[in-house]
Amino acid sequence: MTATKRFAGLLSSKTTLSIAVATVVAVIIMVSSTTMKLGIANQITSLLLLMTLALAWNLVGGFGGQFSLGHSIFVGIGGYATAIIMTYLKVPIIPAVIMAGIVSSFIGVLLAYPLLRLRGPYLAVGSLGMALAAYGWMINWDFTKASSSYSIPTEGAISIPTLLILTTILALASLVSVIVLVRSPLGLRLVSLRDDELGAASLGVRRVRTLVPVWALSGFLTGLMGALFALQKGTLTVDSAFSIQFSLDAAIICVLGGLGTISGPVLGAIIVYYLRFYTADYSNWALLLEAIVLVVVVRFFPGGLSGALTRLGAAARTLLRRSRTETVEEPREKISA
Repeated sequence: MTATKRFAGLLSSKTTLSIAVATVVAVIIMVSSTTMKLGIANQITSLLLLMTLALAWNLVGGFGGQFSLGHSIFVGIGGYATAIIMTYLKVPIIPAVIMAGIVSSFIGVLLAYPLLRLRGPYLAVGSLGMALAAYGWMINWDFTKASSSYSIPTEGAISIPTLLILTTILALASLVSVIVLVRSPLGLRLVSLRDDELGAASLGVRRVRTLVPVWALSGFLTGLMGALFALQKGTLTVDSAFSIQFSLDAAIICVLGGLGTISGPVLGAIIVYYLRFYTADYSNWALLLEAIVLVVVVRFFPGGLSGALTRLGAAARTLLRRSRTETVEEPREKISA
């Protein structure tokens, strides 16, 4: 009973408000999905997929402090598992997507055990090596049609508005899952390992036992994202599904928005997506501009944009309290005079 009350206390009014706002936005998107232009619906779908990827990566890289560069494996597995399950097992779309997420989660657990023996830059290099190995295996495997495209079955052809609804539900579920996990006892142990591993270990927090479930959830969410990415594209290639760019995008978005924060992946995904969208016609300068923005944020806002907004809000509240205090003190001075 005590543990239940403690967990309920962690779900503060601020957390409830965040979930409520996210739910309202998701409902608005889903209701308007059938009336908005198809191009805009497709853009929002791509944005939400990118946001889901960043939310899933932030569990491991932000809250867990495990800077992984191997999440492209989960995206590729989610996409190819969906296509294979629908092709050979004739499973409908929703169960196939969920099954693909489960397969990706299982792979996440398998990868976690060897990778969690590594720390810091060694973990980053090790996860990157696994991602490159997976890419090399898949591109030379006849079952995946090697470098040729692998088409989603005709049963998997869904309309853009329907795909937008599914992607919105996934993004909302990912956000709520991250919030609940971070506020749970497991999340507290996760953050304690990130901040002071030796101190957490002295209190009985076990590294592998704490991080494996987090890797499983991160792999599951990323696998679902990869499945919906495959449905959006209609065809898959190893170059697109297992691209290292997915891992880099997730890390860039979280660093830009704020590592280890709830709002960081959301803010970072919006900025990165629309920055790339509006600079797409300037291919020679787009990457340079993105790099400049990233360097400026890291240099002047180490906590990311989320941290900058938090400090700005705190400064505004301080100024407001001072102005109220001065307003109350002035009439007192007049009365005393």
